[in-house]
Amino acid sequence: MRLRVRLKSLAFLSLVSLCGVIYTFTGSHVGNWIWESDKPRRVARISADDLHTLRGYPWQAPAPATVGSSTSKLTLNDTLAHLPKGKTNPPCDRTCQFRRLREQTLVADAQIHSKGLLKNNNASKARVTPHMTGLAKVRESLKECDRACRIAKLKSTRLMRGGYSSRVRVENVTLPNSWTVTRELIDRLSARRSHVKEVCKKYELDRPSENYQPNAWEFLVNEEYGLVWCNVFKAASSTWFYNFNLLAGFSETELLHAKDTPIQLARKKYPRPTVDELHKAMNSTPQPLSFMIVRHPLQRLVSGYRDKILSGSRFYSKLARTIIKQYPELGPGETRERPKSWGVFGKNVPRSVVPSFPQFVQFLLDEAARGQKLDEHWTPMSQFCTPCLVNFDVFAKVETLEEDGNYIIFSAGIEDVIKPKRINRSRNEPTDAVADKFLCQLSQQQMKGLLQLYKYDLELFQYDASKYVNCTVT
Repeated sequence: MRLRVRLKSLAFLSLVSLCGVIYTFTGSHVGNWIWESDKPRRVARISADDLHTLRGYPWQAPAPATVGSSTSKLTLNDTLAHLPKGKTNPPCDRTCQFRRLREQTLVADAQIHSKGLLKNNNASKARVTPHMTGLAKVRESLKECDRACRIAKLKSTRLMRGGYSSRVRVENVTLPNSWTVTRELIDRLSARRSHVKEVCKKYELDRPSENYQPNAWEFLVNEEYGLVWCNVFKAASSTWFYNFNLLAGFSETELLHAKDTPIQLARKKYPRPTVDELHKAMNSTPQPLSFMIVRHPLQRLVSGYRDKILSGSRFYSKLARTIIKQYPELGPGETRERPKSWGVFGKNVPRSVVPSFPQFVQFLLDEAARGQKLDEHWTPMSQFCTPCLVNFDVFAKVETLEEDGNYIIFSAGIEDVIKPKRINRSRNEPTDAVADKFLCQLSQQQMKGLLQLYKYDLELFQYDASKYVNCTVT
């Protein structure tokens, strides 16, 4: 009994001593240790130019704000004077907080001044005042301050390993210095729009019905640059999510090293609009440039299968097991070794069996026959973006994306804002080169079902599937 009491006492004393050591260490270094040693897991927002600035250049405090305020006697130099001498790290908190305080003060002064002018029936003079001019200068100075702080923080932040760029293949895209729209391109894009309208009218899809309603859920609206885009998965979606994220203010480094996917980052900046909000955006003045990017529906299906099923994606593992169990006669499935991330301490786990392409297609056809909602990666494009109910300006195609993409970029005037990249989630052969290998495994009955499922996609966007029909198994 006494031994137990002694052991408990020793354990308690050890714990108290450990807490004392930790408190002493953190308490005496709280001003320096947190700044120098704390490694945030998320990458600071920074551009490629900022990275170049980091190479051996010491941080310098931004120039002090020159605007004055009647309610504040402090100056930026007074704030900097209170900082400890010999510090090379930027005074992010104190400096930027001071400028934010100045901004709030100027806003309050401007509102009071504007109300006074309105009472005197002199509203026109309230638009431009010394207070508002000073506010603009402070905001610009605040941006410089935040940028300098991000640069300094990045110096002590290791870029995230295993980020987004490690999971995809990223290729740089060089935009031409100048670009002229050809008559041939204008005619081609105009012919695509006219053809879509004709097919929509032919099948009476140009009016909403019980089974065909506008789908605003997948649209991204950028009001600043006048762009409206409906994302079609497996049709250059990763590339254009990257572009839209650049327009939203994310940096190249943040996008390529972030743990989040491009769509997760995008939805932080582009909330999903309602049908009314989409209609309002499409009819705003000046009218935005609206577009969607399409792809051969059967090649898009193969791309979705390779990316989500054949790759052994953990998020689709349950679906893969269900498909194998339901359609054993269409097997055997293909064997794939799971990534190291599946294992413990980086070790590989046993090889997995994934559904064969015929098994996957049969499951897809049966789900569609039962009226079930299909996964976004193989839902028909005509249902996903409802082009018969949305008046798109441009129907770009993956097959001609370089020219179509340049038209969108230069027409919207964003060629100097973005640094586009071509992002491919598959590190192996491109899908268009191996599509025959997968589609020719199908039976004639399965191919007939796919042609019916993607009937509107094939006709709306003028794609030919005859070469895949002719190679099917009898």
